[in-house]
Amino acid sequence: MDGMQKKKRKLKPVEAADAQQDGGSPVKEKKKRKKEATVNGSASVEQEEKKQQTLPTLSIAVAASVIDNVQSAELATLVAGQIARTTAIFNVDEVVVIDEAPGPTGRVGKGAAFLARVLQFMETPQYLRKALCPMHRDLRLAGQLPPLDAPHHMRASEWRPFREGIVVRSAHGAGSLLDIGLDKVAFVPEALKAGVRVTLEMGEQPRPHRIEGGPLGRGVDALAGSVVLPSDPRAKSGTYWGYTVRIASGLSAVFSGCPYQEGYDLKIGTSERGSVQSAAELKLPPHQHCLITFGGPLGLEECLKRDPGKAVSDVVELFDMWVNTCPDQGSRTIRTEEALLISLAYFQPALQSASKQM
Repeated sequence: MDGMQKKKRKLKPVEAADAQQDGGSPVKEKKKRKKEATVNGSASVEQEEKKQQTLPTLSIAVAASVIDNVQSAELATLVAGQIARTTAIFNVDEVVVIDEAPGPTGRVGKGAAFLARVLQFMETPQYLRKALCPMHRDLRLAGQLPPLDAPHHMRASEWRPFREGIVVRSAHGAGSLLDIGLDKVAFVPEALKAGVRVTLEMGEQPRPHRIEGGPLGRGVDALAGSVVLPSDPRAKSGTYWGYTVRIASGLSAVFSGCPYQEGYDLKIGTSERGSVQSAAELKLPPHQHCLITFGGPLGLEECLKRDPGKAVSDVVELFDMWVNTCPDQGSRTIRTEEALLISLAYFQPALQSASKQM
């Protein structure tokens, strides 16, 4: 228990381990990605975003020491893959990697960079990985991990109203063409930045769109689509659409770097020293943005000790709830990746009940 924003043409999902930290700024922030992508007429996107804030979100924060304490690259990759799978299974919207060991001048620690990079690789649809996930030593074994098999990881023979794509060509006044993993590209009327990952609404059935000529090409058979927020699939159809990843330079940056304007209104810390309550008896208050935080091998107490920006002396003060989700454990220790699976299953009924009260 105790113990990735708009993409440039060849954007690295996570900067190298010696990259500068941003005090918890998102490594991949999908909402920002779409707002930056849209050219002319972004007001409607902003209005839609406000409307969708009524949807409750679930975030988790995981200490990067879960990676620092494994014995090999193979095991580190497996642990990161387990975290990614659990995150998708329980419909988590945001993963925060707590960097407990930043390098000189606030540079990202190796464990934090590794975990964030693998999490991003796993979340990216397979047909976009070549463009968005450049080769890196941290990803050497990631291709062998069991896939998320999330709804936005679609096959070429599969059709859904929404799809992820990457801009391959655009021209002002002519629109953009996007690779969406099908034999035909998608067309949108906006001129988007090349290399950007975008969520598209494609409709219930394919809508052919032929480009006879112009800067986008001649005689191009495409499929018509429209740029939407990454939260739209969930808001409109109840379909889970992946998670975002950001790195926080210490425990306090988990909260200060919250991407939601109003912050997390339900903050839960997990610990073997937490309060004990059965899952059936657990009640959570109505909330908009829930955060569940997991420490490394030495717990969240150690995360606070290493936090350069700490403002409290007792880690319990940072949370609304301090919970032991597996009090009758048969092992002396529960690994963080195990605690993640146990805890999200433990909280699931209470989270669903609280969401119905919104």
